[in-house]
Amino acid sequence: MKILSIFIVLALFACSPSSESATEEINNTNLSSEEGGENPIEEEIIYEEPPVEEPIAAEFNTVETAEYEIADWDNYMDDMTKDFSFVIIISTKSYDAALERAKDAATKLNYPLNLRDLHQNDESGLSLPVLVCESICGGGAVEYPQYLPRSDYGDSKYVSVEYSNGFDGFNPGYYIVVVASGEKGDPVIQEALEEAQQYYDDAYAKTCGVWMGCGC
Repeated sequence: MKILSIFIVLALFACSPSSESATEEINNTNLSSEEGGENPIEEEIIYEEPPVEEPIAAEFNTVETAEYEIADWDNYMDDMTKDFSFVIIISTKSYDAALERAKDAATKLNYPLNLRDLHQNDESGLSLPVLVCESICGGGAVEYPQYLPRSDYGDSKYVSVEYSNGFDGFNPGYYIVVVASGEKGDPVIQEALEEAQQYYDDAYAKTCGVWMGCGC
């Protein structure tokens, strides 16, 4: 009888309003969490990219640049020009007369005859061959006809026909026969002059500035 009474008491306690209220409160709490959707603790983090700055275009002083280039070119011209002396045995308007004297001098002086592949040209007086012009400065820079005056090419003593327009201070339009050349003050000039005057009384030496570049 005692045991039966205890079971009845427990049964009444389990069905009491306070127990139902606690259960309902727990259910309401879970429902409210589900209805809320997002977890209030977690917040969405938005990263903003820094603004892209456009590069600032560099400004150049074109006036100063042009002046600098001109100054450099003048210095380059000075560096590439040297004073050369030449022993000349004839100056004539006739290419044929100059060529004849050149051959004669080569025999008498026992100097080599080297025309440097130059040939007569109505436009430039003398000119290098077309293929040679096309190969100067790597090609494409020099147009035919092109005359490059004698400077430090080959030996000092050799006979060649030159054109006066290629030499500063020479009267233009003349074919000249040169038997020796060298930088100003080179003793070979005086030596060759004395040898040439043994056969040609009008032989003389002349000094001028000569461009040492390739003509491009």
